Amino acid sequence: MINLPIGDIIRDSFKLAWKFKYLWLFGLFAAGGGGGGGNLGGRLDPSDIEAAQEWILAALAVIILIGGAIALVVLVLHVISKTALIYNVYQIETGGAHSLSGGWDFGIKRFWPVLGVTILEIVVGMAFVTVLVLIVVACFVMHVAVGVLSLLFAIPALIVGLMTISVMWTYATRFVVLETRGVIEALGEGMTLMRSQWKPSLLMLLVKIGIAMAVGVGMAGIGAVLFLPAIALWVMSKPLAVVYGILVLLPFTVLLTSYIGTFDPTAWTKTFLLLRAPEYAAQELPAEAPPPPPESDRPDTQPPLFE
Repeated sequence: MINLPIGDIIRDSFKLAWKFKYLWLFGLFAAGGGGGGGNLGGRLDPSDIEAAQEWILAALAVIILIGGAIALVVLVLHVISKTALIYNVYQIETGGAHSLSGGWDFGIKRFWPVLGVTILEIVVGMAFVTVLVLIVVACFVMHVAVGVLSLLFAIPALIVGLMTISVMWTYATRFVVLETRGVIEALGEGMTLMRSQWKPSLLMLLVKIGIAMAVGVGMAGIGAVLFLPAIALWVMSKPLAVVYGILVLLPFTVLLTSYIGTFDPTAWTKTFLLLRAPEYAAQELPAEAPPPPPESDRPDTQPPLFE
């Protein structure tokens, strides 16, 4: 197994995410009646009840349609941004040309296979959790003691299963993006890489979880400090509180989300490249490297992946 320099990966990923701030745009998404004076004490007309039911159903339908449209847009932006971010980090690491437009174009070019991997991850994850929940419920139906005992196995299985799915799909996505593999082939390669390099992969995942918890606690404290003036302004003047939220709280949330959203894929991409280094060394470059940038952005020479 490869001994990953995890400390270097984390440090360099933070630096890279801070240096190339245009990647933050990708990081932000890579992680979306009537009136009238009636008699209130009187009896309701059946026609009024039917009209109210029709209005409620129509409102729910509109809400569902709008929510579905927003979710679809967010999913599309997430897939393109994740692909663009991985591609640009690869280009930065190899000394190739990288840009906002180049990453966006490549994200569109590899949209469908990355979408396929993303949807499969969601489906498999939900199916796994559903099966575990049904098993636990069935055990509780049999007997409370059996149900409690099942939790001792279900909770660790849930944690291990979700961690396995997360790492496997993380690698599979990079096989799709960086080596232009098909969805099924990428999943097989992702599983193989995870099994052969399970120790460094698990260690990286645990470190990332620890960082996420530490960042979450720190940012929650900063957010609480920033939120206190909003409460005071809300008491004095609601419009001022809204303005403060737009000018201070919203930018803070967006910038933090963008930076962390850039750091996380960067760290995993650097990890993937290092784990694949022996394979790349034998081939000089991945078997099917990402297509070169446009002629206007293309460097005179393409440097090797690892010098």
